[in-house]
Amino acid sequence: MDRSVSGAFNRGGGHDARAAGADRNTASPAVSPADLRWNLLRSLVDCKLCRSITFSVFVSILAIESIILVPSAVGFYRDEFRRLEDKATATITAALAADRGALSREQLQPRLARLLRDTEIVGLSVRQRDGSILARAGDAGFDDFDIDAVLRDSHQVARRRVSNGRCYDIAWSQNIDGASLILLARMDSSAVNSALLAFVLRIAGLVALIVGVVTTATMLVLYHSVLHPILGLRRSMLGAAQNPDQADTFQLDRRPRDELGDVFTAHNDMLVRITESKRADRLRAEERARFLARHDTLTGLPNREFFVELLGQALQPHGARRHGVAVLVLNLAGFRAVNDALGHPAGDRVLVEVARRLGADLPGGRFVARLGADEFGVVQCGLGDAPAVAQLAEELLGRLTQPMRIEDEEIRLKGRIGIADTVADGADAKALLHDAEIALTQIRNDSQASYQFFSPIMSDKARQRQKTERELRAALERGEFRLFYQPKVSLAPGAEGMKGCEALIRWLHPSRGWISPAEFIPVAEATGLVIGIGEWALREACAQIRRWRDAGFAPPRIAVNLSGQQFHDPGLPQIVKAAIAAHGTGPGLLELEITESVAMNDVEQTVSILSALRQVGVQLAIDDFGTGYSSLSYLRKFEIDSIKIDKSFVDDIGIDPNVSAICDAIIGLGHSLGKRIVAEGVETEMQAEFLRARQCEEAQGFLFGRPMPASEFAGRLIRARVREASRARGLERAKVIARTTTTTER
Repeated sequence: MDRSVSGAFNRGGGHDARAAGADRNTASPAVSPADLRWNLLRSLVDCKLCRSITFSVFVSILAIESIILVPSAVGFYRDEFRRLEDKATATITAALAADRGALSREQLQPRLARLLRDTEIVGLSVRQRDGSILARAGDAGFDDFDIDAVLRDSHQVARRRVSNGRCYDIAWSQNIDGASLILLARMDSSAVNSALLAFVLRIAGLVALIVGVVTTATMLVLYHSVLHPILGLRRSMLGAAQNPDQADTFQLDRRPRDELGDVFTAHNDMLVRITESKRADRLRAEERARFLARHDTLTGLPNREFFVELLGQALQPHGARRHGVAVLVLNLAGFRAVNDALGHPAGDRVLVEVARRLGADLPGGRFVARLGADEFGVVQCGLGDAPAVAQLAEELLGRLTQPMRIEDEEIRLKGRIGIADTVADGADAKALLHDAEIALTQIRNDSQASYQFFSPIMSDKARQRQKTERELRAALERGEFRLFYQPKVSLAPGAEGMKGCEALIRWLHPSRGWISPAEFIPVAEATGLVIGIGEWALREACAQIRRWRDAGFAPPRIAVNLSGQQFHDPGLPQIVKAAIAAHGTGPGLLELEITESVAMNDVEQTVSILSALRQVGVQLAIDDFGTGYSSLSYLRKFEIDSIKIDKSFVDDIGIDPNVSAICDAIIGLGHSLGKRIVAEGVETEMQAEFLRARQCEEAQGFLFGRPMPASEFAGRLIRARVREASRARGLERAKVIARTTTTTER
């Protein structure tokens, strides 16, 4: 709506309010009355509410006028026919009674002809009461005219319309010269229809004029007294809804002097309250956002960014004494087990309790932060030497060792702390925190140490680790990995021979040569590269089976080790299936090995994954058995084919009676579960005899062969085939000798 129309009720409304403000500061061009009328009309047309009310008023008035018009038209139509009827009867009666004498055909016929010539009558018939026709002229087809009512009562008149309403017939009784006659006249009534149409059009025009005037007047009154204020209120509400932070700028300047005025007042008050509320909410949100950007949402402690900022302030020359600043990074050992056993909500409660204990009774110069996951940072200013820092570390660890109860479970935590301090000027906060985290990394695998001071050599190891990671990525892209194969032999009497092999990965570095898996596999596991390396090993093992088959060998069963990350990958069954399909090898020649600790990490998930792999058709084995904490109830659920006795037990066979008893128990357990038993790390005949005596099915180790490349292993396959052929020929010769001996004895 134009501002010239709406300004009376709208002080501000988004762009309109700002435009109005601009108009007050600049000269506004004059608006002509014609433009005002056009703007008002356009506003009415654009307003849906105005159109709806206008249409309703228009239809209502039109309906009322139509109700009035119909009876008027019917009455007019009836009156016109009566007028026509009265005129005709008077004319005919006068004409017939003008000449006295006998009423014969010869006398009546000329009279009737004159009447047809001089009047609107188009047909005339004179009859006696007995029905005989005395005379007739013109269109006098009255044979089907029912005039019984006239015959019965001389005062009655019979009427009808014929020829689609263009003619009007009447019949009446008339006493002429003492004779009672029946007169029948047909008159042209087309003029009546024209008169009716003119009457209806005249009345309809009048009705339209009345409807237009009344509707316009009603709309103007409604618009100025109701619609215009409501539309102003609507614009104000829409503007406030689009700009809630500035809702008070959309208040209405003037209020009507009626009930709507109370609504306007309440509306303005509401806009003021909305604005104040939104501003307060925005201030609280900004304050909350500033807090969340610098604090941990779970514990309320400063986060890593804020911790670095506070540490940097502590290291400033005008802050605390620089030579007494110590940074301690604390990690919770075994926290993942709490999450797995009790769930993440319980783990969150543990973290909150740890934050409370670390932050309780903070002395001057100390602050605590949560750096991420189960890692916390502590800064203490004013400590002079390493013993004082060590004492602080022991104090913090002592706070953690106190038992806590979470969901009716008693939890005892163990912490590990990496420590870094500085004496040199210009120390950087991020570097100091990084040094403390490197020190913490060094003791993660040391179950005895509880805290560790940073030393420069640790940085060298960290840099070497990063270099190894970069080179591992490049090695995977350049194809620098190789698979070596170590034979697995049968220990069953009379069935000795190679039954399979284990694929062991090696890295052929372009400058360092062969690198042991013990050096690069931990780095690969820590960085996630072990998944890609494991997939390569699967594909290469399947490709090698195909190469041996194409070379004419009977490929042995190849065992491939799966890392924990690789085993718990949801896409593992599809990856294995794709590797087998890509090289056209049977799944029965591929064996997948997982360690006991990986299998027991999440038993339910392990059961599900083993079942999916079993559907692929590969063989499955538990490696390093005896080093973990397998439960017999879980072990029997695993769909596996074999159990491998860990090398640490095989090494002490015949040396430690307890170890021999453990190996004996493992073999008996595996047989009771229907599993094949494989011993790894067999290096002496004594170990082999021990295992053979207890019916251990297979063994691998240096006694039977070291890991070797595929080309060298092919020689073992050739020799195995030769031995098999020789054994077959020897058996055939023995059978011939036996048959000959039997014949001789007979």
